[in-house]
Amino acid sequence: MENTFDVVVIGGGHAGIEAAHASARMGMRTAMVSMETAAIGRMSCNPAIGGVAKGQLVRDLDALGGLMGLAADIAGIQFRMLNLSKGPAVWGPRAQMDMELYAETMQGFLRAEPNLSLFDGELADFRRLPDQSFDLDFGSKGRMRCRALIITSGTFLGAVMHTGLSQTAGGRIGEAASNSLSTAIRALGVRTRRLKTGTPARLAADSIDYDAVEVQHGDADPYPFSFRTDKPLKNHAVCWITHTNLETHDLLRTGFDKSPMFTGVIKGIGPRYCPSIEDKICRFADKDSHHLFLEPEGLNNGRIYVNGFSSSLPADIQDRALRTIPGLKECRVLRYGYAVEYDSVESTQLHPTYACKEIPGLYFAGQVNGTSGYEEAAAQGLMAGINAALTIQGKPPFLLGRSESYIGVLTDDLVSLELEEPYRMFTSRAEYRLHLRQDNAEERLLEKGHALGMVADGVFEKYSVWKDKLAQARSALGTTRAFGPKVDAYLASCGSAALDEAVPALSLLRRPDVGLPGLAECLSLETGLTPREMLILEASERYRGFWDRQLKEIERNKRLEGLRIPADFDYLGAHALSTEARQKLAAKRPMTVGLAQRTSGVTPADISGLIFHINQSTSSPAR
Repeated sequence: MENTFDVVVIGGGHAGIEAAHASARMGMRTAMVSMETAAIGRMSCNPAIGGVAKGQLVRDLDALGGLMGLAADIAGIQFRMLNLSKGPAVWGPRAQMDMELYAETMQGFLRAEPNLSLFDGELADFRRLPDQSFDLDFGSKGRMRCRALIITSGTFLGAVMHTGLSQTAGGRIGEAASNSLSTAIRALGVRTRRLKTGTPARLAADSIDYDAVEVQHGDADPYPFSFRTDKPLKNHAVCWITHTNLETHDLLRTGFDKSPMFTGVIKGIGPRYCPSIEDKICRFADKDSHHLFLEPEGLNNGRIYVNGFSSSLPADIQDRALRTIPGLKECRVLRYGYAVEYDSVESTQLHPTYACKEIPGLYFAGQVNGTSGYEEAAAQGLMAGINAALTIQGKPPFLLGRSESYIGVLTDDLVSLELEEPYRMFTSRAEYRLHLRQDNAEERLLEKGHALGMVADGVFEKYSVWKDKLAQARSALGTTRAFGPKVDAYLASCGSAALDEAVPALSLLRRPDVGLPGLAECLSLETGLTPREMLILEASERYRGFWDRQLKEIERNKRLEGLRIPADFDYLGAHALSTEARQKLAAKRPMTVGLAQRTSGVTPADISGLIFHINQSTSSPAR
């Protein structure tokens, strides 16, 4: 085992992959250490990437040079755009994965990165050296030193798996828990808490009666996750929909006295928005059934994931309940559901760079920070890897605001909010979601990714050509006047009012029922745009009025977001602030005034006082 690196990443999950790739891509000599390198990129639970809000995160990741979207396009076997019945602001791309191919693809990406080395090993202990580097102890595997340490340990810290009242140490079936690392982290004074997640049963694909379930097809013309994907995507698989019933619920209730969740064996808090099936029938006792989605885990592995049936009930109860569900009467269970209880880090101890406030150079990213989902983990890993590299290079941190990306929303929520349960991204969390759409990720973020060195020159050149193409089409629509009987007839077909005078064709796209393809055909205007490019232009115009009104608010907030608070600022001595504000800010130590104003107990008057004290303590006044 080599022993000296700029950055060491612990863990090979979705956060670890993006962190290690970003660090190496930015020129850092990087090591990823996983308990089993063959498990890098393994999908522990759902065999899918994306979804509503989660798909936006993947698109943001891709625009910044991350890997998840590109791997999903390669390994995807069914692609769907969710929420199509609603406006484009909340559409979310989602794809079923061939799980083995996804992991192989990610491992291939990492092995091709020249600045990155992969090692098997388990971090048992680590300490900070006088020169501020870290000494890492991997037991019999040896030691390493690094300037920045990124821990992406997922659900493995002090992890225990539960099926009924049976318990097994481990963070995933067949994989050991990381107990020593959990102890080492707490020994440094990092606060942790107990959380819980779970996974459903897997069934043999050839044991399902497909005539008794509803087929769910993919999109006829799938959209790729990645701007770098050139080949058209194809759907190679379908999913199916079935449902529980009262008999299912009654059977599940017979196992409640042996449920680790209901008997108090599990102390950790589970995700509110991804509950177990037993939690669903308890919380929603008035419902006679719940939808379940049967999702293939690959093209050739013969496994079906029962999405919506996560459970930690005894195996025999799960077995009997599954057989009451349409299509599953003769099902053969390959693996029963189980819950995982694990230690997570309280993320308010982190800066928006994902660096620990009290231990410079130590970063945490992914599910270890109390989030749920592959996409949330990957976004954190990317930001941690980028910022670890920038810190070593002596450059300013890379921060994203809430108005710039879903990654910015995720980061701000994690470091600002006292989370009571695992965090999951929703479109409702983003106040600027009309602008933070999945279709315009490149316009918002790709130039930033290129400036960081994450996005290759060739990809940036392709983007520049594409951006010019959209601009020319927008200009043509802006200078084309729309008026007359043919236009009125088209508008009437859309259920939209006729025109009293000629208007720019572009302005008609702000009407909710007017589409660019039909409008361009009506005007005999050749835009040269693909269907996806038409959607981008259409969506940007549809929300332009709302966005223009929000810009002033965003500019005001940006002044606060960009106003840095000195690292050694004396909050307790800032007497213009209330006692509560001084105490809470001293404990939290936010990097910016924007973060300070989102701290519970801090009032607008406290923010004014804080700005006054910053002006007094710096040579140039804060504006």
